Amino acid sequence: MSDLRADLRAAARSALDAQGATSVAVMHTCPMHPEVERVGPGVCPDCGMALVPVDPIADAGGSELRDMTARLRIAAAFTLPVLVLAMGSMGDTALAGWLRRMGSTPTLEWLQLLLTAPVLFWAGAPLFERGFVSLATHRLNMFTLIAIGAGTAFGYSFTVMLVPGVLPDGFAGADGRAPVYFEAAAVIVTLVLLGQVLELRARGKTGEAIRSLLELSPPRALRITPDGDDETVTLAAVIVGDRLRVRPGERVPLDGTVERGTSSVDESMLTGEPMPVTKTEGDTLTGGTLNGPGGFVMRVSRVGNDTVLAGIVRAVAEAQRSQAPIQRLADAVAARFVPAVLLVAVVAFTAWLLFGEDARRATAVLAAVSVLIVA
Repeated sequence: MSDLRADLRAAARSALDAQGATSVAVMHTCPMHPEVERVGPGVCPDCGMALVPVDPIADAGGSELRDMTARLRIAAAFTLPVLVLAMGSMGDTALAGWLRRMGSTPTLEWLQLLLTAPVLFWAGAPLFERGFVSLATHRLNMFTLIAIGAGTAFGYSFTVMLVPGVLPDGFAGADGRAPVYFEAAAVIVTLVLLGQVLELRARGKTGEAIRSLLELSPPRALRITPDGDDETVTLAAVIVGDRLRVRPGERVPLDGTVERGTSSVDESMLTGEPMPVTKTEGDTLTGGTLNGPGGFVMRVSRVGNDTVLAGIVRAVAEAQRSQAPIQRLADAVAARFVPAVLLVAVVAFTAWLLFGEDARRATAVLAAVSVLIVA
């Protein structure tokens, strides 16, 4: 009995491992560089864009969506208190008074640092990875700006918190300390993660729609042999020219024409029209449509990837992988906007360094950082 239980456990473990391997082993490609392919989600080594599944039907596990959703939840949970600490201490509100009584300004800044660190270094790690890859490959995009902006805001805030006197006195607030922007870095990452989750959910719904379309096609068909007998075969065994029998209430297995009989067929999955269409000898049939009360014999004209249903699935999958015109425009703008922002930051730094009055170096750094954060 113990050996039997051990065998059952081993079999169950092997099945789970195989299921996990199947869910992970999904081929992904880059929307910008279709020649780039790899197993599992990741980033394109050429431009840093997120890879998308080649076959959205195979991505049934939704592992990337689960990962991004978990990161978004953690980021939102840590970003909200950062916003409360940063914004709540301003003014003369009851919350501001309570925060001042809770601790001094350095204490509140340290709390913001501790809360922002998980948002950037764990939740936002995929965003920074994509940004760094785009920088390394000189293919700048939205993630480049996100990584630069959020990273600069965090680095500047960490520096002025550790070394309060690094900036001139004119930049200090009423408490004698320069302002920090931990909340800006946290909010940037959280909002981008929200956008990624929404995109992945939309992609998942498209995959579900494609799977629903494929389920319209029955797995087997009733083929008429040369002797006139009926035999049940899989669709893969059907070839062009075969004669199939479609009984009342069954779905049409493949594309073809009515050879004998009359019935009404529900083609709403194809045309959207709710009323059934009468089919008689010589009329065209589409695989996946629903037969009505009559039975008929059909001759197959298209099989496999040549059917109308397969063409619809293929078109939806290609549309999902391709970029919309507005998205291509946004990437083109980002490719020029990011260098422009970096150029403006360099110009601001150089101008203040050469023509500034007091504390030129610190003021120049602050000017460049301000440009990057605002962008």
